[in-house]
Amino acid sequence: MPSAEFSAVGLRFLNERLRTAVQAAAAADDGAEDALRGLYISDEQALSLANGSTAPDADARLAEAGERLGLDALDLAVLSICAAPELHPRYGFLYAYLQDDVTRRLASPRLVADLLEGAGVDRADVLTSFGVAARLSRAGALRLLQPDGPVALADRPVKVADRLAAYLLGAGGGLAEAGAPAALRRVDPRLPVAGRHEVVEEVARLLGVDTALTLMVCGPDAAAIVAAAAGPLLVFDVAALERAGVMADATLAAALEQRLLCITGLDGLAPPDRARLLQAIDETERRVVILAHARSEALALGDRTVLIVDVPLPSFAERQVAWSDLTGVGDTRDVAAKFRLSLDQIGAAAEVSRIAARSRGSDAPDHAELDRGARYASVSSLGELAARLDAAYRWEDLVVPERQRVLLRSISAYLRHRDRVLSDWGYEKTVARTQGLKVLFAGESGTGKTMGAQVLGAELGLDLYRVDLATVVSKYIGETEKNLERIFSAADGSNAILFFDEADALFGKRSEVSDSHDRYANIEVAYLLQRMEAYPGAVILATNYKRNIDDAFIRRLDFVVDFPFPEADDRRRIWDLVIPDSAPVAEDVDLDFLATQFKLSGGAIRNCSLAAAFQAADEDAEIGMPHLVRAVAQEYAKQGRLTLEADFARFHEFVRVPDPG
Repeated sequence: MPSAEFSAVGLRFLNERLRTAVQAAAAADDGAEDALRGLYISDEQALSLANGSTAPDADARLAEAGERLGLDALDLAVLSICAAPELHPRYGFLYAYLQDDVTRRLASPRLVADLLEGAGVDRADVLTSFGVAARLSRAGALRLLQPDGPVALADRPVKVADRLAAYLLGAGGGLAEAGAPAALRRVDPRLPVAGRHEVVEEVARLLGVDTALTLMVCGPDAAAIVAAAAGPLLVFDVAALERAGVMADATLAAALEQRLLCITGLDGLAPPDRARLLQAIDETERRVVILAHARSEALALGDRTVLIVDVPLPSFAERQVAWSDLTGVGDTRDVAAKFRLSLDQIGAAAEVSRIAARSRGSDAPDHAELDRGARYASVSSLGELAARLDAAYRWEDLVVPERQRVLLRSISAYLRHRDRVLSDWGYEKTVARTQGLKVLFAGESGTGKTMGAQVLGAELGLDLYRVDLATVVSKYIGETEKNLERIFSAADGSNAILFFDEADALFGKRSEVSDSHDRYANIEVAYLLQRMEAYPGAVILATNYKRNIDDAFIRRLDFVVDFPFPEADDRRRIWDLVIPDSAPVAEDVDLDFLATQFKLSGGAIRNCSLAAAFQAADEDAEIGMPHLVRAVAQEYAKQGRLTLEADFARFHEFVRVPDPG
């Protein structure tokens, strides 16, 4: 076609075509001249429409949209005619007149062909530009509407995509997305990727290769790496494909905003949705990148060959650089070591830390604020399956023998320095192990197992979640594994310490198989051990009966900490700790007597102290020996123990049951 014919593609060009068409229609109808006078648009009016406040820079935007969508001159002419009613209602009136129907204010393929036919333009070429395989359709720019009642194919109204109409009006995508379900997410290259240049360059090289194969980038930092390699991204979840037209809208948005189109959410995709995904990828003419958390998501693509790039979590050194760059804090070794976060998570954590610092009038977060931001960024759905324990205790609150205290500090040191020792010092290559930690706490009830876990959580600034294994174990075969999988899946990325209470509900001496249930019990134990080893954080199992735990299982653990029943000296320290300094205590209280005479666990001593305090408060008196020994007697009764006079000595009268006679 002559290039000069479309040198002024846009509203002025359209105005010339409409003038000719309207004049021809008026000549055929003598009574139409007066009616057309109100519809006629002069050159000056056309220019004002193109450059005025109604549609600012519409011609320039049409040309820019055509360039970004890869349209040729004919496609751009078709688009300008179809888009005109979106820019000014006067064009809708003209289209209604030309189609002899006041309700038909949108262009149709036939009307567009009538306006463009001639001057080297073939009518068939114009109609072909509306086909499903044509560039305008594949770019998501136009779609044929199906009106009520039978309408000839060429007379169906043509609707410009809302997103494109908003773009031509100068409203961007905001007007098109107003009130619509949020399906699109924009990712800009803003996070530091220091130390990750190799994987960024690999992604960039693969994006530069002309291939029909789909690229899949796997890892929690997949979006940040692809954005660093390719620039701004437009991401939508595959679940949105259930809604008609979402892929076309995403393709159009990516083209207009000059973003790389990415798809996420392939995990757990049902077979019917997989077919829909493959069809959507095939139908779009733009390069599509899949962002995945793990390689296993490639199963959603069936037997289709894909290019896969793995993006592991940032190393300890990389996390340090990211924390320092985003917070301005020089020494970030502690928070980088304790929290294994992705770049996205570090970005969110740094923002929380900065807000906390500004709230106290400082520019730089302190270590506690860095930890708080990291915990906030480690949120997960674990709270739906486990109870979060408040890390309210410190080392000075925990009364255990020195050997146990040394073991607990070793656990703290491991979690604090694991990345430095295993990754930076290279020990993970020589010892060939994972970076998770498997621990067993064994001891009678009330000896400090839960408190020990809380002390570790407080020391490290990590969240602590308690899971009652008695509620996880199911008598139905296979259900226990499903329950465990839900817990560990929810915990992934949380950096939390998992505390499995009542572990002997599952772990017993079951190496000898006598029936099918024993065989499946062994499978459950093996499965939990496998998931514990795969979990990058700490998993603590607590049991009251260590002798019931299989020796083969114990050998697979990293630490075993026995919490012994407290001796008299330890009980004395516990009595001191559980009675607050602010509590009113009578002078007759003899803690040495209580610690020596009554063999109670730490938990039982706490119960006695609290019960005595309530008795004293009820009498509006100080806490005295009568209150304390009565509380001990109540604890003995709860445990099924006798209140012998030899134990209570001179205080036995306070617990003696009165003779009814």
